[in-house]
Amino acid sequence: MENFKINIEFPVSDNIWIFQGSEKYDIYKALRDEEVIKGFHWKVKQYRNEISKGNIGIIWLSGKKAGIYAITEIILDPDYYYETEAEKKYWIDNTGEEGEKYRVKMKLLQLIEPPVLRDLIKKTDGLQNLSIIKRPWAGTNFRVTMDEWNLIKKMI
Repeated sequence: MENFKINIEFPVSDNIWIFQGSEKYDIYKALRDEEVIKGFHWKVKQYRNEISKGNIGIIWLSGKKAGIYAITEIILDPDYYYETEAEKKYWIDNTGEEGEKYRVKMKLLQLIEPPVLRDLIKKTDGLQNLSIIKRPWAGTNFRVTMDEWNLIKKMI
């Protein structure tokens, strides 16, 4: 089966954020679950007062196959939320993740298949300083500039 990309119009937003996930959660399967993609939660540890409803989210998976796996829209401002039962089943290791946590709720806009991997991003002019490339250990949430977002949109 041939891979193809669907070009969609993303909502207009001046605030674009990377939400980093780890191998502790099977985001690959979760992003294919019809119930999950309508509205799922992601922890917010940085930029709590800046991330808001209507912003664009970029789902980044860390690890050996690090890169961009999906584009989302934030549908609820950060607050204290519980994960749904549908979300919980994709935890491989949920140590410290259970219960009410400060999170956003987002919906899937586009699954990126194949994902745009870190190695390609690092080689792309204008993306070498992407915050998650420069400091991947620095958190869960990362700011993306409009110039970076415009380059990312071309890649996906």
